[in-house]
Amino acid sequence: MTRKDMFVVSPRGGVLSACADIAGLEAASALLAVVESVLEAGEAVSDAERAAFLEHMAATLAEVVSIAANRLPVNAGTHAAAERLMRRA
Repeated sequence: MTRKDMFVVSPRGGVLSACADIAGLEAASALLAVVESVLEAGEAVSDAERAAFLEHMAATLAEVVSIAANRLPVNAGTHAAAERLMRRA
């Protein structure tokens, strides 16, 4: 309502965290559907049009990797793997 951005750091596994994960996965799913339809068009799509999706695909993939890393069970081995994944995202 105020048009101000708000950021929340919620505890892992909380309701807000789950809502953010669901929104991220829904966005990734929608983008995947668009990209699949573009790829199915084949030659009808220019290289420039294909390149326009690259930045969005990279951002979406980073979001999905972040969601996956946060969903790993907490133990020494998975904690180290999650930290490595989060540094890349």
